[in-house]
Amino acid sequence: MPTIIDKPVTVDFSAGGDPAAFFLDRFEHTIIGQPQAIFTRTRWWEQGSAPKRIDTELWRVDAVKAGLAAGGEEQHRYDLRRDADGTWVLALDWG
Repeated sequence: MPTIIDKPVTVDFSAGGDPAAFFLDRFEHTIIGQPQAIFTRTRWWEQGSAPKRIDTELWRVDAVKAGLAAGGEEQHRYDLRRDADGTWVLALDWG
């Protein structure tokens, strides 16, 4: 079962525009491998008003705390979400 985090994070990007790292609680988490872009449909009809966009942008990434990749820190799978206002949120920790 994933753990719900729902905390704002700062995201750094690669030259190609994919997430390359994110910062959570002052710690940098380096993304390993290729992030996967996932778009899910918002249930706008349940919100009572028209949304700014109908799709939610998620990025599923594998990451470790920076500087610890070679030191044995276990990598985790995370879902990063970009909200309609451009804010990035660490949504889930898959462990």
